[in-house]
Amino acid sequence: MEEPKTSVKLKKALQDDQRQQLIPGLPDEIAMECLVRVPYQFHSNMKSVCHTWQRLISHPSFYQQRLQSGTAEHLVCLVQPLPPINHSTTSTTTDDDDDDDDPLISSSSNNKILKNEDKQEEQQHIHSPPQYALSTYNATHNIWQRTRPPEGSRIPMFCQCLALPSSGKLLLLGGWDPTTLEPVPHVYILDLIETTGAACKWRRGASMSVPRSFFACGVVGPSTVCVAGGHDSQKNALRSAEVYDVETDQWEMLPDMIEERDECQGLSWEGDSKFWVVSGYGTESQGQFRSDVEFYDRHTGCWSKIDGVWPFSTTSPRVVTTTVCVSRDKYQWSWFLGGEQQSQQQQSREVVKVSDNIRLEIVSSIPLPNCITGTTPCVTALDYVGQEGGNHRLFVMSGGGGRGSSTLACGECEGEGAFLSDGYSNNGTIKWRHIHTPVGFSGFPYSASSLVI
Repeated sequence: MEEPKTSVKLKKALQDDQRQQLIPGLPDEIAMECLVRVPYQFHSNMKSVCHTWQRLISHPSFYQQRLQSGTAEHLVCLVQPLPPINHSTTSTTTDDDDDDDDPLISSSSNNKILKNEDKQEEQQHIHSPPQYALSTYNATHNIWQRTRPPEGSRIPMFCQCLALPSSGKLLLLGGWDPTTLEPVPHVYILDLIETTGAACKWRRGASMSVPRSFFACGVVGPSTVCVAGGHDSQKNALRSAEVYDVETDQWEMLPDMIEERDECQGLSWEGDSKFWVVSGYGTESQGQFRSDVEFYDRHTGCWSKIDGVWPFSTTSPRVVTTTVCVSRDKYQWSWFLGGEQQSQQQQSREVVKVSDNIRLEIVSSIPLPNCITGTTPCVTALDYVGQEGGNHRLFVMSGGGGRGSSTLACGECEGEGAFLSDGYSNNGTIKWRHIHTPVGFSGFPYSASSLVI
């Protein structure tokens, strides 16, 4: 029987290191079966055990082994505002007080109360401009965590959160400077796999050529990110687009889009060479969202425009949309709206033919959990790689609005909380499972992405 390629890569990586048993007294094959089952939240501690473990757990093949063995974990990453200081409210963590090197602050059912001085670092003053943080929800173990920003930096307001699943990296792009409220070209990269020390570390990537916010972005290929549109410091809608190679840390300008597009949404699918930019509006028509989309094909180097795709002229497509891969040549794009927009979606069944092999069609309507009353929830998809039929689950979250009153909610969350799709009921509708959301993680997420670790 042929040995899996990932196992061969791991063995070769270990042979390059000083030869010693992974776990004394156990064959390496059995030791590996033990190590891949350790939850991701403890990996930074494991890297401190010895150089062999650090090299092993920092190697991408280790996480491929976790994926193949069914022990990989699903993470939802969200850019959220920190809660205002409220001394009647407590935050919780599983970290020890002396774990200053660990960038993740966790919250789960087995918690202790943070000291007031720790809360001062994690919360913003109630009258100060909003400060943002990167939150992570581990859907496998039901754990919320917060990642500290780069040293000496603050996470930009309204920045885009984008995951590169193949390399275990997370990018934060653009947004507003928290002090000046001006658009910035910044790129921050968090590597969740390969690190130089015991804990995950941030690094600054090369800046975008153009400072921008409220733009479209998407992953096209294993390590390339496309961005387009948004607006500049004068609130002028942009047509410009560029592509970033994370491995070489270089940006390259792309041809301009056909139309200006502020507050647009970027879409992409794994295995597809196209980058889609949905709706948005021009400088002279702020708030009037276009019905068309554009897509850039990296093979042809050209933009194409399709009319009649986004039917909601008063609603932004940002954060309410997500993509899933149904099969090798069939992709789905889901949007989540409420009120009149939801009814309008149910009535629309128009088919848009893009080309001989591309057709856009509304195939079904997915009702939101009934306690989410807002029209703009944040949504992202969790792909369960390797499962039959390209299975996926949907993460939906709103924010604010007091305590949830739905029978789906736990009644303890601040705001409406978060939900995860949990299969289908007998009548074919999605079943939603409520996720308990601690008060420190209840802010509305302005951007979300997911990956498997």
